[in-house]
Amino acid sequence: MEELLNSSIINGIVFAIYDNVGPHPVYMFPNPIDENAKEDCTLNQDYKKGLKLTIRDFTQIAIKNLSLLIGDGSILAKVDVSSFKHFGIIPFPDFCSTTLTFFHFIKSEYEDLPLATSFSLIVNENLRNFLYNNLDRLKKLVIDFFVKLDKELVSSLKIQEEVSHHFLDLLNKITKIEQEPSTIFSSHRKLKILLAGLDNAGKSSFLLSVDQKYSKLLGLKPTHGAKVSSIQALGATLFLWDLGGQVSLRDKYLNKAHIYLYEADLLFYFIDIGNPSRFKESIEYLEGIKLVLQKFNQNTPIIYIFSKADPDIINSSKIKKNVEHLVDYLNKEIQFEIYFTSIFDPFSILRAFSSGIAKLSPNRVLIEHNLHNFCKQTKVFLGLLMSLDGLILAESYTQKASEITKIDKPEELLSVFELTGPQFAILFQIFSKYRGEPQNEAIFQVANSIIVVKKVSIADFEMFFLFLIDDEKKKELINQNLPTLLQNANDLLLRYIS
Repeated sequence: MEELLNSSIINGIVFAIYDNVGPHPVYMFPNPIDENAKEDCTLNQDYKKGLKLTIRDFTQIAIKNLSLLIGDGSILAKVDVSSFKHFGIIPFPDFCSTTLTFFHFIKSEYEDLPLATSFSLIVNENLRNFLYNNLDRLKKLVIDFFVKLDKELVSSLKIQEEVSHHFLDLLNKITKIEQEPSTIFSSHRKLKILLAGLDNAGKSSFLLSVDQKYSKLLGLKPTHGAKVSSIQALGATLFLWDLGGQVSLRDKYLNKAHIYLYEADLLFYFIDIGNPSRFKESIEYLEGIKLVLQKFNQNTPIIYIFSKADPDIINSSKIKKNVEHLVDYLNKEIQFEIYFTSIFDPFSILRAFSSGIAKLSPNRVLIEHNLHNFCKQTKVFLGLLMSLDGLILAESYTQKASEITKIDKPEELLSVFELTGPQFAILFQIFSKYRGEPQNEAIFQVANSIIVVKKVSIADFEMFFLFLIDDEKKKELINQNLPTLLQNANDLLLRYIS
């Protein structure tokens, strides 16, 4: 096992649990070294030299991981934790390492409550993009691994020697991925985002709005061929491929899919909801793209953009009928995500783009998990985490938020705050600009509710939290618990994308 770890990109594995003695590692590979033999990781940057961790180091990994999952431990009393199965990419700078960590709960015969667990594949910090670039393949291997291991742990925790063959089998499968990686290694995360759809479907307008170049919208001409631009977001480079929608170009993209569609991290697919005469044509093109992605064995997330949903027509009977027709088609999919956008409502475009960016991060669920626990502790009804430029990075809400705002449907409630949240952040920045000293907090009274906007620094990025409360006194609870949330969010946002 240790010989294989020395030759693999994966240079360490740890499985930890939280039981009656607290969080601790159970299975550790390679074997822990003596405390006195520990080397500074700065002296061991070459991953081929292997990983040298002590029991204390493995325990530190266990504590950090499991604290992200269970927080103050209150989650363990919930009855639905068995359905919590999520991955995260977590930095461990003390060991010059990054982990792909799988979080889930195990029902055992020897504990009253489900056991919280974390399972980490450890790689050298400089090779962390192996985890991102092969995430779907690694996830499948880990899930299959625990289908077998969980069965053995129901009755008791076996000693390491009795289960090590499972770990060895997993590592052998991972080395096959190393021999045929999805993409070449790089120290900087680069993401390929496609914008596709028929001509005149709103792709270029969307892209220009995202880039905040609204002055260019007048006199916009159709895109001819693939136009590639790039932006920086959260430490990564996002390459945006605006695929022109003319018939000849669509055929080109499908016939040369290895250039245009291969290794796409995200697809925004645009449909002009005001032009039903082209729905059939658009759906046929979409089917062609999906077929190619299947051939490439790519699980590329698709965000459906129902464009030109201008405020003056969105509620008309004609548009509603068009939308029903499109939704009937999309209902064939297990899950799908739709956003209505309009160039006259730039925040609608920003919301759609935010959602897409969030799908690129394996840490989104964990961040929201911690935000939800924070909101529960502080009795906050709704919480948003936003980047300075208005990207929604995480959100959490309770039924009380619907009651206080009188918005019954959760999707409508989130839509309202996802659209208005960045506007409150902008107001905060405007007010702060004309104050004599830096401001980190602003309060807005809206009807019977209070909106608190707090500016924070996380992972070297300045960001905003927006909290919906009904009593300004709750600010004390927010301020007391915010440092813990920031600490957890910092670790997760360090690897949100890059």
